[in-house]
Amino acid sequence: MIEKEIKMEKLIASALEMIKPGMTVSFGGGRTVGRLIKALKVSDLEIASPSEMTQNLCRELHIKVISLDQVTKFDLAFDGCDSIDQNLNALKSNGGIHTLEKLYANKAERYIIMAPEERFTENLNSDVQLSLEVLDLAIPAVAEEVKKLGGHPEIRQSSDMAGMVRTVNGNGLVDCYFDDWSKIEEIEMNLSRMTGVLGTSYFKNIVTDVLLSTDNEVKHICR
Repeated sequence: MIEKEIKMEKLIASALEMIKPGMTVSFGGGRTVGRLIKALKVSDLEIASPSEMTQNLCRELHIKVISLDQVTKFDLAFDGCDSIDQNLNALKSNGGIHTLEKLYANKAERYIIMAPEERFTENLNSDVQLSLEVLDLAIPAVAEEVKKLGGHPEIRQSSDMAGMVRTVNGNGLVDCYFDDWSKIEEIEMNLSRMTGVLGTSYFKNIVTDVLLSTDNEVKHICR
């Protein structure tokens, strides 16, 4: 536990070094991003976030949050991921806010993933699903297409109440499992083109930097 805490502190410190006064910065969701916000030492920042939890944390800390329509570009955007490959393509599936996250990421000069070293692999981890945000009426057709492509679709269910998980946009999430991700670009392209699919959790050519926590250091990998 102590080693994990030290690794986390080093990761946060490396991220803090990138943040300069006067910057406009986006912070995604998750505990690591939350710790980064709590450790901010620069007050002269414009901050935005696609995550309701992160927005709420900022308000608790009396940090002003601006909306996306107030931003022309972000100097930096920090986020986490579930899997990232050697080409810096990522799966950001479990949080379920990937549609909004891409809107913010696409406005960022540098889109920085913070992650433990084990999430950085040659190929994307097949244990991590591709998640789709889908309009309710389109879910059956999308699920059938996933099967035709050789995958297994699951409609994400809520653990707190009966029924499926809803995104902040009011839509469902279809989690798509495949044996491997060797054809993820073809799979994602087919599914993302379907009517009713609003967004996918595959981030291709969006990530510019990765900060990886290792046993001894923080590795900074740039595109």
